[in-house]
Amino acid sequence: MKGIIPPVVTLFNEKGEFDWEANYLLADYLIERGVHGLLYMGSTGEFSTLTTEERKNFAERMIRYIDGRVPVLIGAGSTSLKETISLSQHAESIGASGVLVVNPFYWKYTERQLYDYYISVAQSIRIPLLIYNIPLLTGQDLSPDLVLRLALDQENIVGIKDTTEKLGHIRQLIRIKEQRKDFAVFAAFDDLLFPSLQMGAAGAINGTAVFCPELSVRLFESFQSQQYEDAFRANASILRLMEIYELSQPLFLAIKEAVHQLILGRQTALRLPLKECADLKERVHMFLNKHNLHINKVRK
Repeated sequence: MKGIIPPVVTLFNEKGEFDWEANYLLADYLIERGVHGLLYMGSTGEFSTLTTEERKNFAERMIRYIDGRVPVLIGAGSTSLKETISLSQHAESIGASGVLVVNPFYWKYTERQLYDYYISVAQSIRIPLLIYNIPLLTGQDLSPDLVLRLALDQENIVGIKDTTEKLGHIRQLIRIKEQRKDFAVFAAFDDLLFPSLQMGAAGAINGTAVFCPELSVRLFESFQSQQYEDAFRANASILRLMEIYELSQPLFLAIKEAVHQLILGRQTALRLPLKECADLKERVHMFLNKHNLHINKVRK
């Protein structure tokens, strides 16, 4: 569990069903550009808008298509413990490399309740489990003390994706490695990848890697080979791409539009309650031109 693992968007057709050709093409594109794994059914993958059966179907088809070329993580979190266990066990049965489990949202839970939730899920499977901390959407931040207890008490809880803007929070999580050396901390915000690596992070599960994976892969691999000047230059380019998160709400719409323009060369559809934004195409087009990003010749 290390490196750059894009949180891949889920692409739909006009009927609101999965656009398999587009999803397969995007997977090929990312793998060919050297990513170290793929995450499906994360927040950017719109898991919260899908039924349980749709989530299972998508995960199964994509794992079958990727066929072991890179590790695949599947987002399995839900407000229901029973559903989370079902999704996690399904991911294990179809060959997922691990699951990413967000803490149950809507209600705020005590640390003891959250501990029991994660332990129950982890004990129901044999594959690795990554904790997913995203207080912006769940309304509850997972404390480093809670994560440490989980890491020490359950062997297959192997890491965390920490979607916070607090570098100090990431630093505290990385200190878990002092007591469990193999615990992997992944940054989520692209601008924290470089400083997180300096502190000992395993990599990133970051949004710009969905449409421009080369920069994040270059940063990570340059850092690992101690080519720090090249890593610094890649980081400077990534920092400029952070502007994309200001172009849409929800933020994954702009990422998806960048995928349309840079990778697919065509549009895919949105699911209600999302609708086409009249000027998003133009704003993303201007953003890509500003940063000298142009369509890659990968279309079939």
